[in-house]
Order: sequence, then structure tokens, then C-alpha cells
Amino acid sequence: MPKEKVLIVDDEKDVLDLCKRILETQGYEVRTANSGYEVIEITNQEHFDLLLTDIKMPGMSGLEIAQTLKQSDPGIICVTMTGFSTMDMAINAVKLGIDEFILKPFTPKDLNVAVTKALEKERLKKENFRLRSLIPLFELNKSLMGTVNEDELLNQLMEIGAKETNANFSALFIAHEEDELVAHFDCPVTHYTDQNKTACKALAKETIEKGQQLIYNIDDPEQSYYPILHKLDAVSVISTPLKSQKAKLGAFVLARKDTHFAAGDSEFLLVLCGQASIALENARLFTEIQEAYKQLQQLDHMKSEFINIAAHELRTPLAILMGYATVLEDEVEEAQQLYIAHINRNAMRLRSLIDNMLNLQHLESGTVSVTHDSVNLEETLQEITQDISLLVKEKQLDITIDIPAEFPEMIIDREKFDLILVNLVHNAAKFTPQGGQINFQAKTIDDQALISINNTGITIPRELLSRVFDRFYQIERTLTREHGGAGLGLAIVRGMVGVCGGSITVESSEDTGTTFTFMLPLDNSHLDARKLTL
Repeated sequence: MPKEKVLIVDDEKDVLDLCKRILETQGYEVRTANSGYEVIEITNQEHFDLLLTDIKMPGMSGLEIAQTLKQSDPGIICVTMTGFSTMDMAINAVKLGIDEFILKPFTPKDLNVAVTKALEKERLKKENFRLRSLIPLFELNKSLMGTVNEDELLNQLMEIGAKETNANFSALFIAHEEDELVAHFDCPVTHYTDQNKTACKALAKETIEKGQQLIYNIDDPEQSYYPILHKLDAVSVISTPLKSQKAKLGAFVLARKDTHFAAGDSEFLLVLCGQASIALENARLFTEIQEAYKQLQQLDHMKSEFINIAAHELRTPLAILMGYATVLEDEVEEAQQLYIAHINRNAMRLRSLIDNMLNLQHLESGTVSVTHDSVNLEETLQEITQDISLLVKEKQLDITIDIPAEFPEMIIDREKFDLILVNLVHNAAKFTPQGGQINFQAKTIDDQALISINNTGITIPRELLSRVFDRFYQIERTLTREHGGAGLGLAIVRGMVGVCGGSITVESSEDTGTTFTFMLPLDNSHLDARKLTL
């Protein structure tokens, strides 16, 4: 059984109690706190192996708590719980050394896996440290790759290179636009004259042009480079290129005044500059991503606001509901198991829906995998309409399902198909007035399924039909206030229909109401991962 000490921080008592109970059943020694200030008080008296903290809290945030503890105890493992998943937060967390994320809502299994994974990472890290021959390389990579600021990175390169090779003199030249070489840093150990600068710049240009390491020693037979050694007042010099697959980034020049460089120094500098080149490109890419993300934030403010609200308002109570429902499964009598099963099934469906909405911005820029599940359309519709039975009863809606007996089972991605139907069914129920009708029809055309959902009541103006699938779009502000919703459901429907290899249309008139019609392959076995377009 685990013996590690875990400190849990959350301003929600229910979450604290749930997490404490879950981890104690796994054998961890657990303490809890509900604020950052209480954490500091506790950690001044006790040592902990792992910090499990919520990110969004009054006063000190979870990231601030982690940063404070890391300063006093760099070895502490940090796992964050959050309902928010933004790039800014991820960037800050990585910079602060967060070891693992867990998104709310989570199950007891999810929490145990995250804690176990974080602890296992630390165990493996400590094991690697025991391999003494790898420690210098490990430290080098960690130092360079953990730096996202270009100036700091180049400073580290200068410091590491001069220290490990015992160089008396060093200069680093970085290539900019129009082949301009800029000397960012020079070694303060020796004087750095205009003559030295000129010689170094010439050597750096030659190194960049040839794309290979240059090594000059005073006692070598070749004397053409003696002037460079003389200007540098050196007996040995090594100039190493910084380059990537796409660009020549610069050159790193090191010189020794009295003795030659050691035999392994040239190889060390090749490895160092190779790693530094990757880190330099990553730092520049990191800066570009930050700038691009700032622009995206401004353009996509409405979506970000919705995601934040959904995460805060839905994830925390749902996490508590799922956690206690899971605990109750093993404690209630058999007669009540059915009720718990209903709670879990619908909580998982809500979790899936929230997850898809929260990941919308990630999905739209990448590919989405497609599974091949056997689905009975009529049974699926019965399940989904059952979930809105209370609303149907309250509004006295008449629901009809017209599916031919010979309609075949479909081979389709069940999760995405559920998302399509759930959103269309909820949309129809929401906008159908008291005593209205919702009609489902399906038929086959060759190897395609043609499915339509019609509801009576509110009519969509013809000029607005093309916009109903736009993200966050609502037909009228009054509708937004009266019926609620964030305007994402139909955008998700169109995106998921496209991923499943189909198409969707909408028609609306005062006589027939509003009808959404979509066509999907009866068998999607031929589909692989696809691009999601929203």
C-alpha cells in the first residue's frame, strides 16, 4: 500500500471530503486545507510528497500555491484539479513544474490514476538520477529545454559552454534577417576588444557558411588561421554552428589562452549547440504561439466566456454528483441499484457533452478519430427521448417515431451519433410550444440513412436559416432570454455529422414547422480519422 503523504487543497468542502476519502482508501496519508494560507501554515510544520490542488480559488490560486511550495521544496509533486482548460493556464502550469492535470468532473479511478502517474514519474526521475553517466546530459537538457525566454536561453548556453570547457573567452553570434550577425553576449572573464569582436565575427560567419564545427590550434601545421588566433590572443579556438533543419541560427565561439581544449570538448559543444538550437527554435515558437493566442483570445472572447462559465457552473457539482454516486454503488441495496445506474448513465452523458464543448477549440484545428459501433436507431431514439420525459410531460408534447421495421442497424461512431441526436432532440423540445409535436422519421436511400426531426411551433426566418449552425448564434435576443442555451448545440451537430461522413439541412415554414434532415452512411467502416469543420 502507498505510504506517501498527500496534501489536498480546495475551497469546496465536498470536493475535499471526496478526494480525501478516495485517496485514503488507497493507503495514502492525507491532510486537507481550504486555502493557500492554510497550506503555508501546514507545510511549515510537515513535509508532503504530493500536492493536489484546485486551480481557481479565492486568495491564492492553485498555481500560486504550487509555486510557493516549489520554492521551499523543489521535489514536491504537484497535481492540479481544474474545470478550466486554457492555453494560458497550461503554459503557466508547465513553467511552474506542474506534474499532472486532472479535469473536473472526475471519477475515483481518474483521481487514483493521476496521483499514481505523478508519483511514478517522480520515482522514475529519481531512478534516472542514479545513473551517474546520464546526470550531466539530463541536467543540460532540463536546463535548456525548460527555458522559453530567448535571452535567458542564450545566457545559459554561454555559461554552460564556458564552464564545461574551461574557456577563457567566448562569444555568441545569432543570425537575424538579411544575414546580420548580432553579438548577444561576451565572456566577462577576459577583455573584449574591438579586435576580438572583429575576429570572432569573421570566424562565426565562416562557421555559419560552412555549417560545420571549426577547430584551430596554434601548433597545427596549417597557418592560414594564425591571424585569428593572434587577434583573440588564444592558442586554441572552437567555433560551433547553431542550426536547425530549416535555418542557420548562429555560431558559438570559444577560445583558450594558455592550453588546448580537451579531446571531448568539441563533441560536447556539438551536443550542447544541437540541444541549444532546438531549444532556441522552441523558445521562438513559444513566443509566436503566445502572440497568436493573444490575438485568438480577442477574436474568440465569447467562446472563452462560455467555456469558463460551463466549467465553473457545471463541472464542480457534476464531479461531486459522480463521486458520491460511485461511492453509493457499493453501499445501497439491490432494489436501489437501478436508480444509481440511471444517475451514473445520465451523469456520464452530461460529462461527455461538456467535454465535447470544452474541447471544441482543440478539435476544430485537428483530426477526430472515428469508431465503428453497431447502433439500433429506434432504441437510441427511445433512450434519448426518455431523458427528456419530464420536459415532454410538462409541455404536453406529442412525440412520434416513424422508423420502418426493416430499417437496418447502423455501423457508426456511437458517441458522435448520440451527440447529433441529443442536440437535435433537446433543440426540438426546447423550441416546441405547449401541446406541440415532435416527429422522427427515417428511411434508407441506397447505402445511406436519411433521418429527419420535425417540430411544430417557432419558425426560423428564411434569411436566417444559413446561420443556425454557426457557433454561439441565436436567432433573436429574446429567444436567448426565453429559452436559454449558448448557441453551440447545432454547431456541434453539423460538425459531428461531417465527421461521420454525412450532411445536414434545415427547412422551416409556418405550415410544417422546422425540420432538420441529415444523411449518414449506414456503414461507416470505410471512414478513418477526419477533419472537424465548425
